[in-house]
Amino acid sequence: MSRNRLFRSKHLWLALIVTASVGGFGAWKFFTVKADKPNYLFGSIERGDIVMQVAANGTLAAVTTVQVGTQVSGTIAELYADFNTEVKKGQLLAKLDQEIFLTQIQQQEANVRSAEATLNDDAASIAATKANLEKAKVDVLDKERKLRRTKELFDQNLVPRDDLDTAQAALDAAVATENATEAQIESAKARQKADEARLVQARASLQTAKVNLEHTIITSPISGTIISRNVDRGQTVAASFSSPTLFTIGEDLTKMQVNTNIDEADVGRIKTGMDADFTVDAYAGETFSGKISQVRLAATTVQNVVTYNAIIDVPNPQLKLKPGMTANVKILIERVGNVLKLPNSALRFKPNLSDQEQEAAFIRAGEEKYWKFTQAMRSGSGSEALGGGTGGGSSAGMRSGGASGGGFAMGMRGGSGQGGARRDVSAVMSRSNRGRRVPVWVVGEDKLLRPVIVKLGLTDGVHTEITDGKLKDGDKIIIGLEVDPNRPAAATTTRPPGFGGPPMGGMGGFRR
Repeated sequence: MSRNRLFRSKHLWLALIVTASVGGFGAWKFFTVKADKPNYLFGSIERGDIVMQVAANGTLAAVTTVQVGTQVSGTIAELYADFNTEVKKGQLLAKLDQEIFLTQIQQQEANVRSAEATLNDDAASIAATKANLEKAKVDVLDKERKLRRTKELFDQNLVPRDDLDTAQAALDAAVATENATEAQIESAKARQKADEARLVQARASLQTAKVNLEHTIITSPISGTIISRNVDRGQTVAASFSSPTLFTIGEDLTKMQVNTNIDEADVGRIKTGMDADFTVDAYAGETFSGKISQVRLAATTVQNVVTYNAIIDVPNPQLKLKPGMTANVKILIERVGNVLKLPNSALRFKPNLSDQEQEAAFIRAGEEKYWKFTQAMRSGSGSEALGGGTGGGSSAGMRSGGASGGGFAMGMRGGSGQGGARRDVSAVMSRSNRGRRVPVWVVGEDKLLRPVIVKLGLTDGVHTEITDGKLKDGDKIIIGLEVDPNRPAAATTTRPPGFGGPPMGGMGGFRR
């Protein structure tokens, strides 16, 4: 019995040991080995078109839009046009109540007649005063003659002194009457001029009343389509300070324009005559085309954002586009067709590897010269490290970094080659890398990572043109890592030897 118990005890312990070993091996495989073999996300090299565009929002409007108002206040008596009405130049649109304006005309006509009658009275008064003046002049001559005779008789002592004084006084009175009559004539003439001015004013007021009466009839200043009507029959409009808008007329809706706001960062690339495509929500999936006719110099600043207004002329023969629609505009800057292109995510991918692993990967790929160049730029030795063999590539490849390595902002460890954490490349990758040589990563037949150096061309923000390199249509390239949310974070730092390759951005400045 003791031997059987001992035998069963040994088997129990053996089973426990086997179970623990299998469990430990499985845990090691899950946390280490599986993590050491990352699952890469792959993209493909494709052939197609690359289009560089500037995106903007705008509003559709008629090329010529006229707001029709009224210069006089009143009540809308009649309406002869409505929304979407086609009108001709001079066509009657609306009429205001004319009763008060007719009354004003009658009043001004009466004022004119009164001023004319007053002016006639002035003329008659002046004529009568002139007759009195002639009579006064005759009287003065008579008094002068009588004074001379009286003086002769006085000299002969035939009349007393009183008769001479009486004759002198009569002459003085006659002269004073003559002078007073002349003053009356001048006063009458002045009054006549004032009455003439009042007559002119009365006639002007009459003309104003007639013009106001004409303004009660609203006509179309252009031929076009009624876009909006802002009044109804019986509504009172007041034109005391500004002219109220009654109608808005678009001259020719077969020709439209898009008013866009271009950011100041993009306006330097926008030129007159460029093609522009846009969509509107009303016609999903349909694209409309136009050309830029004007880039206006007046800037608009909203919340410290400066924009410029670009006008895009758009044909609208089918009248699909309506004024006020929101247009999502894309202005064509440059286009290349039927070229090799790669996803931009491949340019952002950079393996987290040591320098030794990176060097090994570049040696396997036959890009040892490229690796040495990047290391020389990191150390600040420049082209001397390459023995001048780059043919000026060191200076051409630098981007505002000089020999300090600042030009390799796209992923180098530290900008000055002094070590440190890798930089975030998302902002830098959004800039143009046209003409630069950068590595993209592939998995070779030996299951090891290899860099492939390509020269970049035009980009549309999603794909980038390949102008030179060993990649061809259909090749698979790494665009990222598949993230397992259940995998411990520590496992991501473990990698097997041989999965080498430099960070992509570190070689961004190399050119051949």
